[in-house]
Amino acid sequence: MSPSSRHRKNSPAGPGAPNANQRRPGLRDLNPREDIAAAGQSPGDPSMLILALLGTTLFVGGYYHLLVLQQMTQLTGGLPMPDSMLFGYGREHIATLSDAMDEAARGQLNWVHKTAGVIFPIAVALSTAAVGAWRLTSPAHKWAAAGLGLVFAVVDVAENIAIESAIAAGGEGALLAATLTVARWALLAAIVVLIVALLVRRRPVAQEAPPRRG
Repeated sequence: MSPSSRHRKNSPAGPGAPNANQRRPGLRDLNPREDIAAAGQSPGDPSMLILALLGTTLFVGGYYHLLVLQQMTQLTGGLPMPDSMLFGYGREHIATLSDAMDEAARGQLNWVHKTAGVIFPIAVALSTAAVGAWRLTSPAHKWAAAGLGLVFAVVDVAENIAIESAIAAGGEGALLAATLTVARWALLAAIVVLIVALLVRRRPVAQEAPPRRG
């Protein structure tokens, strides 16, 4: 055997050649935090922008539900805003709310709905679509995630309009408003579960094509 043949035989395999000592990743190798951090270091990866969008959405949601809507109870004698009632409400509650709110309080509620009440559902819809486009591989699944966020935004804005109309009418239309409120919270819960599940799961990696044999 010539020295050149002996050198080729002992030389390490090329980068594309399969290695028998390589181990397939298992469940113990899953680490969502490291996956996201590693993804953020990849050139052109949108992970940091998406995580910033999620943080902004959480901030707006907390500001809207935990601060603004709670402050509105000071204008109604302690009555909770319909937006924050997860399991709905009856006509009696809307009628009592209508009697307790003067024109200034109703104008304040309208302003809240036009600002944070619009920004929040839009942020949720954008976050859902962005996370779906980032973590899902099937185009149908990506469109489904974007559609879920869009449905939530439409229901949320429609709920705001229905609540104000029911308060202005002294309780008439409370059933529609309550139905939209329950649907809104159910959709929001589904979106939260979806986003958490997509962030936790490992993103599928495209398999490399096997090297061609001469």
